[in-house]
Amino acid sequence: MSRPEQFDVLILGSGKGGKLLAWHMAQSGRRTAVVERRWVGGSCPNIACLPSKNEIWSARVAHLARQGAHFGVITGPISTDMATVRQRKREMVNREIDLHLQNYKVTGAELIMGTGRFVAPRTLEARLNDGGTRVLASDRVFLSVGTHAAIPAVRGLEAAPVRTDLARFGTGGRYAVRARRDKPAQVGCRGWRRIRSRPPPPRERRRAPRSARAAA
Repeated sequence: MSRPEQFDVLILGSGKGGKLLAWHMAQSGRRTAVVERRWVGGSCPNIACLPSKNEIWSARVAHLARQGAHFGVITGPISTDMATVRQRKREMVNREIDLHLQNYKVTGAELIMGTGRFVAPRTLEARLNDGGTRVLASDRVFLSVGTHAAIPAVRGLEAAPVRTDLARFGTGGRYAVRARRDKPAQVGCRGWRRIRSRPPPPRERRRAPRSARAAA
């Protein structure tokens, strides 16, 4: 094993905790390195939270456009261009990546793109994505490797066309998302959320609270 490069702070994974810690430590004057296998900034801005919300928002806009007449807005036939939806999402992801790279540059934290593994106490070997290896060591090593999505063992769920973000956007992450051209929907941590086919009733027509009905 080659002689390790010494850092004040060494972080494996560039997700939410890892990147913020790296930027703070680097700004504080500590020599800091982050080893990231694939996703700059972690899964959230690349394949999970933000991309899923971006596409779901397009579905919400389509839903509102179809219900325009209910609000006094007259529109023609509504259709969804999924190529444009995907391109809008990809442009957002690219902006997020550029912002993250700029933060690494400004703070002075070093982002190393490669796969890291421990080869000795407090010592990582980074197999670089563009070839070669680096051996990194520090007295302070932090793990920010995140989690992976999974489909729970719910009776009947295996028969439904449910896909995690592993299939929808790439790999890993928080939400399970299913999207079709006509009926986008999201499965989150607390159940099924679906874009309703009809708008909610006007606020003044909703049922009054029990206390108000009793007073009447």
